[in-house]
Amino acid sequence: MNVDQSEETVKVTVEKQEGNKIHLEIEVEGQPLQEAYNNALNYYGRGLKLKGFRKGKVPQHLIEQNLDTDQIKRDIFQRAMGDSYQQALADQQIESIAEPEVQAVQAEVGKDFIYKAVVEVRPDVVLGQYKGLTVAIAEEDSLSDEKVDEQIQHLRREHAILLPVDSRPAQLGDLMTLHVEASIEGESVDLGESKDMTLELREDSFVKGFSDHVVGLNVDEQKSFDLTFPEDYYVEDLRGKQIHFEIHVHEIKEVELPEVDDDFASTVHSELENLEQLQERIRKELSEAIEEQNEVQKQQKVLDRVVSNAQVAIPESMLNRELYAMWQMSEGAQLANAKVGEQTMRASLIHWMQRDELKETAGQRIKTTLVLGAVAREEGLSISQEEVDAEIQELADTHEIPVEQVKAQLEQENRMVALMDELLSFKIIDWVMENNDVVVSPELAAEQAAQAAAETATEVVTEAAPETAAEESEEAPVEQSV
Repeated sequence: MNVDQSEETVKVTVEKQEGNKIHLEIEVEGQPLQEAYNNALNYYGRGLKLKGFRKGKVPQHLIEQNLDTDQIKRDIFQRAMGDSYQQALADQQIESIAEPEVQAVQAEVGKDFIYKAVVEVRPDVVLGQYKGLTVAIAEEDSLSDEKVDEQIQHLRREHAILLPVDSRPAQLGDLMTLHVEASIEGESVDLGESKDMTLELREDSFVKGFSDHVVGLNVDEQKSFDLTFPEDYYVEDLRGKQIHFEIHVHEIKEVELPEVDDDFASTVHSELENLEQLQERIRKELSEAIEEQNEVQKQQKVLDRVVSNAQVAIPESMLNRELYAMWQMSEGAQLANAKVGEQTMRASLIHWMQRDELKETAGQRIKTTLVLGAVAREEGLSISQEEVDAEIQELADTHEIPVEQVKAQLEQENRMVALMDELLSFKIIDWVMENNDVVVSPELAAEQAAQAAAETATEVVTEAAPETAAEESEEAPVEQSV
C-alpha cells in the first residue's frame, strides 16, 4: 500500500499563524491514492476464494464486498498523511516541536485527499546580553573535617549489622517490619500493592507521627490508632485526612554500627590498610565532589543571568508537556513503583499540573532550553559528525564493547538524536561559561540578587484549551484521525 508522492502531488497552503502555531492545509493528489487502493485490492484479492471464480480472478467489486475496505482506506490515508506532512514541513522549512493536530477535510478514494494540520513551532526568542557579563556568587563551598566525619557516619550506617530483637520493645533507630491496613471511615486506603513494609523508626518515618505510635511495641504485637496526614503529603487525596491504622509487628531489628578503626576501613574498601587511608580517600572524593558542586553553582548563576536577560513567551502547550514530564520522572514514578491505583495516579497528576511553583520551575526550564538554543544559532554552534563519533568511541571504550555495537544500540533505541542534543547542550554551556566571568563577592552577589528579584519573573503566555492541563498532557501525541 505504498503511496507514490512527489512535490508535484502535494500542495501546501499556509493559512495563518497564531503565536507559535502554524495552520496548514495540505492537498494530496488523488490518483496515486487510487492506485494504492487498487493495488491493495489486487494483493488481498489474490488470496480470496469465492464460489464460481478461480483464485486470483475475483472481480474488484466482489473483492470490495468481501474485504474490510474501510480499514484499507484508513491505512492508505494515514500513510499519505504521514508522508505528505513531512514533505510539507520540508517544503515550507517548518521545524515542528510536537505532534500536529490534524483534521481531514476530504478523504475519499478517487478524489484529492485534503486535510488541515496545526503545527507547533519553537517560540521566538529575543536575546538580551549573553556574553561579557560579570556574575557574582556569595561564596564557594570548601572541605571541612565535619564533612569528612559526616561521610564516615554515612559509611557506618551502610555497613551496619542488623540484629533481631525479641527481648525488648522497639525503639527509635530500629528497623521494623510490619503489616499495615489503612482506612478512612471504613473505606480501605490504597498504600500500594504490598501492605507489608519495613521502615527505620525515625521521627519522620513514613508519615510524621507514625513512629510515635509503633515505638514501644514488641514482635507479634498488634495496635490500632488514628493519624492525621500532613497538608503537604504527596498524595493529594490523603492530605489533612485522618487515617485509621491496624498494624501487626512481624520483626524488629537493632542497627549496630561498626567501630571506626582500621578494620572498618578495610571493610569499606578491601585495598585500604588503615583508617588514615580511608580518611584520605574520603577527603579526595569530597574535594572532587565539592569542586564539581562549585562549578555547577557558577554555571547555574551564569545561565540564570543569561536567561533572565532574554524574552520569550512560553505557550501553555509547552508548559503542560514539561509539567507532565516532570511528574513522570518524580511523583508519577514513585506512585508507579508503589503500584497505587489509577484514581490515585490521576489525582496526583491533576494536582501536580495546578501547582504554581511547579509551573514556575517548568517555565524556567523551557525558557532556559529555548534561550540556549537561540545562543547556539546566533553564534553558529553545532555538533560535527567527528564529535559524535568521538563520543561514541568514548562510550565504547568505557563499556568495553565494539563501536558498531554502541551505534546499533543507539539507533535501535532512537537515542542518536538525544545524544547529539546532549553534546550540543554541553558545547553551548561551555561557550557561555568561557564568554562570561564569575567572581566571588558577597556584596555584588547580594546586589545582583536584589536586582533579579525586582525584575519581572518568567512570562508565561497561556492559550485557551478545551481540555484540562492534565488531560492535554495525557493525550499527547494527538491522534491523527481521518
